[in-house]
Amino acid sequence: MSNNDWYVRELYDFLDNIDFTVISANYSRYVIDVNRDMSFKENKDNYRNSLIYHKTTFGEQIYDTSPDEAIIENRIETIYLPYHHCLAQEIGQVASNHRKVYLFDLHSFYIQSSADIVLGTRGGQTCSEEFLNVLVKAFREEGFKVEVDAEGLTGGYIVSHYGSLSHTEAVQIEIRYTTYIEDRIFGKEEVIDKNIDLFIAAKGRLHRAFIRIKAELESL
Repeated sequence: MSNNDWYVRELYDFLDNIDFTVISANYSRYVIDVNRDMSFKENKDNYRNSLIYHKTTFGEQIYDTSPDEAIIENRIETIYLPYHHCLAQEIGQVASNHRKVYLFDLHSFYIQSSADIVLGTRGGQTCSEEFLNVLVKAFREEGFKVEVDAEGLTGGYIVSHYGSLSHTEAVQIEIRYTTYIEDRIFGKEEVIDKNIDLFIAAKGRLHRAFIRIKAELESL
């Protein structure tokens, strides 16, 4: 399937080692999108407002026969709800021991911006300016070109919902394919390989940026 968060889990696998709690969605968003509000269960014409995609982000049909209600409910019960239960549980656990919870929702992109990293805050609704400035500064110090709330990358349900909690600040972090996979044009293809040197270099820069972010947030 085209336009996925290619290699993102591997790109950020250092987070465990610097004491960040990591929760991963183990299914493609084309199975069910955990970054959507459950009230938008199925919209066959607009994937942006649907848990279940019937078309790719390029508008191509995914199914010969659309999944029936039983299949959709099974995906909600076995994937969507457990993911959000786990996320809410972890947020609650951190909140019980700390004054503030900082949530990073990690994704990747290609089309929407020429920046290396786009930070989504729903127009400043999901986090404080102080938190946002910590992120912008850390990424820019590693040479990343940073944009905030680029069109189409302002943040989804996860940062909108959990960022509304009184003890939680949330930011969606999108990294451009060309910054860590390969410096080329990307289309509808499935990405099956990456430029190892570019990937390792980007991962190192992100690692250093998150060490700075952690230190700054601990001092707030």
